[in-house]
Formats: sequence, C-alpha cells, structure tokens
Amino acid sequence: MKSKPLHTSMRMAIALGIFLPLAETVRRIHEVLAFENFFRWFDDYTLGAVLLCSAFLVWKQKQNATLYLIAAWGTAAGGLTLSLYGQFDGYFKNNPDAGIFSSGFVLIAKALILFYILIALQQSIKSTNHQA
Repeated sequence: MKSKPLHTSMRMAIALGIFLPLAETVRRIHEVLAFENFFRWFDDYTLGAVLLCSAFLVWKQKQNATLYLIAAWGTAAGGLTLSLYGQFDGYFKNNPDAGIFSSGFVLIAKALILFYILIALQQSIKSTNHQA
C-alpha cells in the first residue's frame, strides 16, 4: 500500500467495522432476540460489514478500492449523523435510551464516533492525492 492516509483509513474501517456491531449488541442485548426490534440494531451490523468489505478491498489493492472506502465512510457519516440527531431529539425530550446506557452517554458516544468517521473519511479522501 503506497499511501499512509489510505492505510490509516483502512485500519480505522477495520476497527469501527468490528466495534459497531459489538457495541450495539451490548447496548441492546435485551432486544436482540425480539424480532420486532430487528431494524433498531441491525443497521450497525450492516454498516460494520460495509466498512470491513471496503477495508478488505483496499488491503487486496483491488481497482477502485479507495472509492469504495470513501463511499463506506460517507455512508457511515450520513447514518451516524441521522442517529445523532435522533439521539439529541430523545435527549432533549427526556426520552430514555432504549439500550442499557444513559441517553447522555449514548449521545456523547455517537458524537465521538461521528468525529472518528469524519477523520477517517478525510484520510481516505486525502489518499487520492497520493495515488497515480
């Protein structure tokens, strides 16, 4: 791999691709077996898979892999932004979080994850300047 920013973004995708499904499983452990709540937690599994697949393409140096990684980070940024807005709405309406953590903790965690995603997106975009 020629580009350090691309390598950094790939490693960040692997880390978040593993972290998101695990964190959501812990957060909503009481809802995992309830089918009616499936779509409340499965989006993090899907996002984790997208990040891991795009990181794998970069690792294997497949054609257009950087573009797939940028798209994965863009999708993650959009999804987390909407999730963060929803968390803000619930927090200010004093609605408790559906998971086992406090609404304030989840709000801060989602903001930090979004910041992480934006850094990784910036690194993957920056890597396109280093490629021929």
